[in-house]
Amino acid sequence: MPKVTFYPANKSGDLPEGTNLLDAAEKLGITINHDCGGFATCSTCRILIVDGTDHLTEIDLDEENMLEEAELTAPFRLSCQAKIQGEVIARIPDGEMRWDPEALEELGKQDAKTRQVLRVIVEARARRQNDTLINIETAQTLIAEAQKQIEESEENPARLAALIKNVYDIP
Repeated sequence: MPKVTFYPANKSGDLPEGTNLLDAAEKLGITINHDCGGFATCSTCRILIVDGTDHLTEIDLDEENMLEEAELTAPFRLSCQAKIQGEVIARIPDGEMRWDPEALEELGKQDAKTRQVLRVIVEARARRQNDTLINIETAQTLIAEAQKQIEESEENPARLAALIKNVYDIP
């Protein structure tokens, strides 16, 4: 049976092939928000795939449409749609951090294709610095650093997932 690991809960388990990540999390006692009940009509169950993207079912049209609407790109998947076929490591995104209006405006200037991944990286690094509010100075510095790393990995979902893994210090 495929093994699935969820961070930040750091919980793992062997689950039957074909189980979606939302059900896998619930079976391991982890709660993932899913406002639509698992029908790919919202994006609240978004999850970052840190390792094992090739061990998940392909993105179908419903999931692709929802990911596009939510401006989410790889390594994001909807946990209600991604079914395991092998070992997977996933990260449940932290709750959104507070941004001052100028910092949020700076984030909004970034390419929509990478904006959500940028946000994840910037927020993770700000948390590591014990920031509780992202101000414009912090945003400009962290966005510039993250943008450079994303550009180096952009065309390769596995490299982008490795960047996320590194940002969160996941072994």
